[in-house]
Order: sequence, then structure tokens, then C-alpha cells
Amino acid sequence: MGLFKNLVDWFSGKKNTKSPFRLVIGLNQVDKMIPNGWNQRLNAPTDEAKKEIERRCQDIIKRLSETTEISEANIEYYSALKRYRLINLLTKIIHNAYAGFKLGNVQPADPFELADPEVKAFADQERQKGVNNSATKGDANNQTVEDIKKLIPEREFQLILEKFKQETQVPPKVAVIGKSGVGKTTTINNLFNAKLKTSPTTVGTTQAQIKEFTLATGGTLTVIDLPGYGRSEAEDPEYDKIYQQIIPSCDLVFLVIQADTRDFADDIEMIKKITTWLKNHPIPQR
Repeated sequence: MGLFKNLVDWFSGKKNTKSPFRLVIGLNQVDKMIPNGWNQRLNAPTDEAKKEIERRCQDIIKRLSETTEISEANIEYYSALKRYRLINLLTKIIHNAYAGFKLGNVQPADPFELADPEVKAFADQERQKGVNNSATKGDANNQTVEDIKKLIPEREFQLILEKFKQETQVPPKVAVIGKSGVGKTTTINNLFNAKLKTSPTTVGTTQAQIKEFTLATGGTLTVIDLPGYGRSEAEDPEYDKIYQQIIPSCDLVFLVIQADTRDFADDIEMIKKITTWLKNHPIPQR
């Protein structure tokens, strides 16, 4: 319902409504940060490793935020391979994406599928209890629409509803960028629990690929896999042209960084560039 409420504010003349910044930075591969720190039976870090992972990642997040002026609210740490903290990452993406509500029903790949069978069985039982307790969620969403309808003139409500319907018919488009080997493909597959719908297509003569995914919860997702940066001084300027061509049209830019590295120089430079490009295009250029 996020976009619907934003549209109500806009039509009602509220000038303080801001579009989300449309950039999320993911610190991937945190499972590699602490040697022997992963409990394979539970598919989770040990208690000590969890604390150390959080401490190190918070230090990285603070550093990235201070050097790029990007909000800490746009940065999350996780492990795509272990499916660790994917819910946290998805929440950041929904909050920061344009029309992020369209991803509100996405369910990331289950981390307990990688745990021991008895652990998975217990987790399934607990989840079923949660499903039973939230059976009236759909009714609550419908009531929200009805409440909004009572607050504004009918003509304005119909205009907002039409815009809302238009947005829901446009598949969310996410640009994914990062250095080679940071786990972009694994992230997309597990975060959105998505399956490749069609063979990737190349954008013009560039190395950017458009991938259409079918979401497990229904609908489709368009992912633009951008070529990796930081390869060479000769390639990076050419890739910058590709980025500037594609990024303004996307609902979200998802920058994947390797959490267990010590050199973030190229990543910091890319964050600054993306920030500039998005500020010049505060809403997707469709």
C-alpha cells in the first residue's frame, strides 16, 4: 500500500512527500568473515560469530555512509549462498524501491532448507502458526483502501486508483551491479526466490543483460545485470556510459559488495557515481 498512500499525499497537495532514493547496497558473503563460524546443522552463524559479523558489518556500513553520504538505512549485510538475513535485505529493497509495494509478497528462498531435516521440520511448524495468525491480512489491506476512499473526493480517488493499477501492471525493474564474483546471480535467485523465465538478452552491443524472472508468489521481475566495474582503466569509462543509460529507468539499483574484503575504494567511487545519477533522475524514466 506504500505507493497508494504516496499518491494520495501527492493528489492532496502535500509537498513533503519524497520519492525513495532507489539505491540499496548489499554486503554479501558474510558467512566467509569468521573462520569456522558457521553452524551447518542450523545453517546459521554461531552466537560468537553472529556478534562479530554484526560488529564488522556495522563498521563497514558506518564507513560507507560517512564517505559517500549514503544513509545507513540503504545498506544491509547478508549471505546469499546461506540465505542468511534475506528478509532484512528484502525489507530494505521494498522500502527504498520506487513502487516497492509490488515486491511486498515476495518470499525469499528458505534458509532452513539448507539446515538439518529436524530443524527444518520445526521451522515449518512455527511458520504455519504464523500463517494461521495472519489469515486476515488481506481484509486489513482492503479496509485501508476503503478508509482512504472516505477521506478524499471520489474523482481524486478514482484518479489515484487508476495510477495505482497502472503501476501494478508494470513489472518491477532492478539493476544489479557489482564486481565479478560478489554473488549477484545467487543473490537474485535466492532473494526473490525467482526462476529465469526466458534466456537473457543483451542490451545493444553492451555487456548488460536483461533477465526476466518468474516470482514464486506470482508476477514477473525484470533484472538488468550490469557489467562489473573495477576491471581496468580502459573498460570502466565505457561501462559508466552503460550505467548512465540504464540506471535512470530502473525502480531500484542494487549494488552488491563483498563483505569480507578490505578494499572498498572502487565500491565507494561507484556509490558516489550512482548517487549522482539518481539525484538527477528522482523517479524512473520510463
